[in-house]
Amino acid sequence: MSLEEFNPWWRGGREYIDEDPDIIKWHNARVKWIPKEVNAVPLKPFSLNFIYGPRQVGKTTMIKLIIKNLLHEVRPEAIFYYSCDLLTDYEELIDVLKRYIKIKEERGIKTSYIFLDEITYVNDWFRAIKYGIDRGGLFKDDVVTITGSTSIVLRGGDIETFPGRRGGFGADIVLYPLSFRSYIKALRPEIEVAPGWYEEIKNLFEKYLMTGGFPLSINSYFSFGMITSDVYKSYIDWIIYDTKRAGKDEGLLKEILSILLEKAGSRISHNSIAKDLGISHRTVSEYIDLLNRMFLITVLNYIDVNTGSKDYRKLIKVHFMDPFIYRVVSFWTGVNVPDESIIVEGIVASHLARISEVGYTTIGSREIDVISLSDFTGYEVKYGRRSERVSARAGKMKRVITISRDREDVDVIPAYIFLSGLSA
Repeated sequence: MSLEEFNPWWRGGREYIDEDPDIIKWHNARVKWIPKEVNAVPLKPFSLNFIYGPRQVGKTTMIKLIIKNLLHEVRPEAIFYYSCDLLTDYEELIDVLKRYIKIKEERGIKTSYIFLDEITYVNDWFRAIKYGIDRGGLFKDDVVTITGSTSIVLRGGDIETFPGRRGGFGADIVLYPLSFRSYIKALRPEIEVAPGWYEEIKNLFEKYLMTGGFPLSINSYFSFGMITSDVYKSYIDWIIYDTKRAGKDEGLLKEILSILLEKAGSRISHNSIAKDLGISHRTVSEYIDLLNRMFLITVLNYIDVNTGSKDYRKLIKVHFMDPFIYRVVSFWTGVNVPDESIIVEGIVASHLARISEVGYTTIGSREIDVISLSDFTGYEVKYGRRSERVSARAGKMKRVITISRDREDVDVIPAYIFLSGLSA
């Protein structure tokens, strides 16, 4: 494809961005929103920005919305977008960049805004970026924004390989599936987290437990009253594709996911999974790390409340990082979706993990489901019909909040209220 086909706005300006397929799809969606991260991307030269997160979460749409805004401020030719999934290696990427820089120079553009989408499809992609910064001088007056899947970044092109090459404004931005708070804003922006709205918030939480925060699952549910099988299959295809790109075995990953779903919320070890599957604990560790990098799971290590440090010798707990992922893995593996209480515990853990390091701990024989390391507050999820306050103090942890289904009291908060007020 020519560079012009990737950049339809070059033909005449702002109105042509609306011809872009991703913008058309966004406009036509039953439920649509502008990610808050749109305003977090620095657009001052020189800067090298990274946007990463799970697939199908809206990274490409986010970039196109940034471009739509930029077209009000700069010349169309100063904005360059390229989808790198058509490239194979870094030399092809360098060629694409040189072709654009030539166009830029011919048209007298000093500062350009370069967006390289899904760059991690490209073998040794980071060599092209380093070339442009270190030797090519291609980007000295530009803003370069890169998106990618962290599962593929594992293969050697980590953002950590760019020390001193980020400019004065470069940022790392993680685009997650919608948190419950953002879900409310997307579906019912008029709602306030206040007593008069609690019934509406509770109803939305019941839907969030089904759809999670992914655009495809949300739009399927609110368009058809259900999440269609093609949506599940698209996410399974994403998992399989990224697994293979990371050099791992699809069948083994599926078996590990089966165990993690069956044991969700329980304490497990790499050794126990390895024994069940007849493989080494090192192999299990590699696959758990991959799933974590793919934003599929949230891993909780044991926290020593006296020292505040993680004890990696203890058992771990694993939750899926979005409620919809529980259903995707169930659809693929045939393992039943766990009880709602486990899914809610997973939502609490993954939401807190977006704003602080988290783990779990024990006080005597009592397990505290989640502990936030930013303030050493414990969270105990009691999502049954009867929720009693959990009172436990030890070491650095001076407070435990009980997350209930409906009960509200001192240090007892219904899950839908707690999560709707959490700025995750």
